[in-house]
Amino acid sequence: MSEVSLTISKEIVTPIVEAKVKALVMESFGGAEVIIDKILNSIINQRVDINGKVSSYSSENKYSYIDAILTEQIRIASQEAIKEVMSNNASVIKESLIKQLQSKKGSELAAKALLNCLNGTFEKSWTSQIKIELQPYNND
Repeated sequence: MSEVSLTISKEIVTPIVEAKVKALVMESFGGAEVIIDKILNSIINQRVDINGKVSSYSSENKYSYIDAILTEQIRIASQEAIKEVMSNNASVIKESLIKQLQSKKGSELAAKALLNCLNGTFEKSWTSQIKIELQPYNND
């Protein structure tokens, strides 16, 4: 009598086993939707520093990731809005600044600021040099 040998190749068995294992793992965690919800919840509620990075110092991790990201986006939007208002009202701002500097109080504040910058510069050297250069703003 001859023997009959039934063998199933590894290439056929491996994908079937892997699919069954994956299905069981997904089922044990509650399915793909539950796993994704848990991962997103974990990411969103991760404690981070103000820059959205996990700091090695736990005391700096005061914010949730979502708070840090939203704060940064609000900051960016605010900066853009302020830049737009400033550029649209440049002439009004210039006139107001000129008016402020021409007033007695404004000229005193400008002089005081200049003197504060110069304070102590002559103590360190006999050949101190002061150079004041005013140039228009160049957007390049």
